[in-house]
Amino acid sequence: MPVQQTFAASRNATWAPTLIYQYRGRPLPLAGARIDMQLRLYPGQPGNAMLTIRNVPFTDKLVGGTGNSEDDLRELTLEPSVKPGAVDGSEPNTLRSLPGLQTPEPGDPQTFAFDILITYADGQSERLAGGSFIADPGVTIA
Repeated sequence: MPVQQTFAASRNATWAPTLIYQYRGRPLPLAGARIDMQLRLYPGQPGNAMLTIRNVPFTDKLVGGTGNSEDDLRELTLEPSVKPGAVDGSEPNTLRSLPGLQTPEPGDPQTFAFDILITYADGQSERLAGGSFIADPGVTIA
């Protein structure tokens, strides 16, 4: 079952959290896998995503157990990153390029839907996490 989360970012600063997901069992088959994250206006929005982070860097490590048991505790660590982009919003796939900066009122945050998808080497996919991504306008303009 995917993890439900809420993330927040400022449009005027790089968003680069370290996301740690713990799970029990044997290691996931991550050799040759890819992890991507998308933001959309709402869940299931057709067409292109508002923002896509491809090939999110990740590591998977044993944090408790023998290394070969269903009871092992493991951590999958992700390091997504999105730059703020040009002040006028003209740079695609950045925080400032997201729609809604002046809607409904200037200065209001905008909420998007996100998900994080693991695509394994065999082409199978699994949704790791999803939820709300709040883009706040920020105050300091560089």
